[in-house]
Amino acid sequence: MKKSLFSLLLITFLFVSCKHDDHVVAEVHNKKLFASEVAALVPSGLSAKDSIDFANHIIEDWITEQVILHEADKSLSVKDKIFDKEINDYKKSLLKSKYFEKITSDGTQFQVSDKEVQEAIKQSKVNLVSDKEIVRLNYVKLPKNSKFIGEFKEILFDEERRATEKEHIAEMCGDSLEYFINDDQWLFWEDIQLEINLEESATDSNFPKTYEKIIGDDCYLVVILSFKEETTGEESKDYFESVRMMLIQKKKTDFINKKVKELYQQAEKKGKINR
Repeated sequence: MKKSLFSLLLITFLFVSCKHDDHVVAEVHNKKLFASEVAALVPSGLSAKDSIDFANHIIEDWITEQVILHEADKSLSVKDKIFDKEINDYKKSLLKSKYFEKITSDGTQFQVSDKEVQEAIKQSKVNLVSDKEIVRLNYVKLPKNSKFIGEFKEILFDEERRATEKEHIAEMCGDSLEYFINDDQWLFWEDIQLEINLEESATDSNFPKTYEKIIGDDCYLVVILSFKEETTGEESKDYFESVRMMLIQKKKTDFINKKVKELYQQAEKKGKINR
């Protein structure tokens, strides 16, 4: 059942002040969604109206999911709904991932010097100065039926508000929406084209240039701030640091592989492995 905005606002105040008196905000096929569950997913720092809109979006998504799950549960056979192997495989994958994360948590042992980066670049014979087109931009990617499209457009497509309301954009996006609002970062135009498939060349427009692009179920709100025909030594710092990150990851991978080999040999030596 869908609640009115007034009801949602009232519920927001209730579960903030009286958590012991939780309220059902939606019910589908006897499955209940409580106000406290919604509140836990709403980003902090939003205005009252934005909080209600965000909460309403969460509720609608939950309702849709329950409708699908109910139909799936009703339509699929018992055999089709046995996921023991998948769950076990996923659990094992998570355990390995957490273990590898733990043993590589000390970043000091994987540091990469500037000299190492320079040597890697030299060996790969990559020219740091690229002649590719680069742009600075801001964008937000959200569902095409999102109620926030209008508000995001009002901010992003207004030069003054875009400059002064960066924090508000980040708060609205939270962890659930993809966004990029770094005015100083240069990106390759061809990468933007691959992701968003904008039809015109960056060189054809006066800046800033705004786009609203629907791709599948997603809506991209994009502002191209400026354009350069080729990178300079300054922009090449991004590539330099990306090589550093690649080398750091390689050191971590080598460390993990070495650790796995040691564990295997220890278990074999102790007679814990039988073939």
